[in-house]
Amino acid sequence: MQFDMGRRILLAGLTAAFWRGTSFAERYPSRLVKLVVPGLPGGGIDIVARLIGPGLSRDLAQTVIVDDRPGGNATVGAAVVAHAPPDGYTVLISTSGPIINALGVTLTYEPERDLLPISRVMTSPFFLAVPQDSKFHSVTELLTAGRDTTQTVRYGHPGPGTTTHLATALFNDMAHAHFVGIPYHGAAGQATDTMNGQVQFGLFAAPDALSRRNAGLRILAVTSPQRSPLAPDIPTVAESGLPGYDAELWHGLFAPAHTPSPVIERLRSALAAATRDSTIRSRFRMLGMIPALDTPAEFQKTIAEERVKDLALARSLNLKTY
Repeated sequence: MQFDMGRRILLAGLTAAFWRGTSFAERYPSRLVKLVVPGLPGGGIDIVARLIGPGLSRDLAQTVIVDDRPGGNATVGAAVVAHAPPDGYTVLISTSGPIINALGVTLTYEPERDLLPISRVMTSPFFLAVPQDSKFHSVTELLTAGRDTTQTVRYGHPGPGTTTHLATALFNDMAHAHFVGIPYHGAAGQATDTMNGQVQFGLFAAPDALSRRNAGLRILAVTSPQRSPLAPDIPTVAESGLPGYDAELWHGLFAPAHTPSPVIERLRSALAAATRDSTIRSRFRMLGMIPALDTPAEFQKTIAEERVKDLALARSLNLKTY
């Protein structure tokens, strides 16, 4: 009898919790949704967020605002979402950097515990670029200089542990070169100093590179295994003197842990609707990006595989947090 009573109480509690969650999901969203960008206005992530924002707003029938929260190599914005209420009204759009934390920086959140993957938004190669008036006209020339110990060739990256930092460190290692990395607080400063020659090259996300092509930057190569359909005249790094090199970027959506599954799926379906929009897809293509849509489980698997690879790379190269 006591056992039956306990079981009935447990079942009643689970049923009530289910209906509370169902009711909440049916009402969601009933107010403004914040899309948190862990970077500066005008940067690559901000551009992507503002591309999909109107599409998300239309499908959700609620205002979606972009909330830029730069700092800490993108970890400040990620922390804002990790510590937000798990109700679907505060969502992160991020690269892998603050999610994987390959350099083991002490954070105020635990990415695997505190953030739920929803889906990737897009994938894109990096573009290897030099100043417009650079003496380097090919990857081969750049590699030759990087292997010459009498020369100092600097590259910029938007902060330790970022996807760009890891991709450039891999380039340096595979080339057996002696390039010197210079960290910046975001891609904007990196681009400015590359254009004015303070650093001699860098890897840039498609929006940052293509918007400055022949207007401050000369693009030497693309980091994906195949050439970009948007710029088929630009060779790959692999075909330009570094066989096997392959590095790509993704942006993805995340919610705070414990966000109800129906809310996660509602956000994912809104993303699907946004990226099906022909105008949004055209803008993605113009910026050299490919829209992506995963299930949360697929996205989690992608992150787990990348975490293993990036942690191994950071350890093998003894990458630092400065």
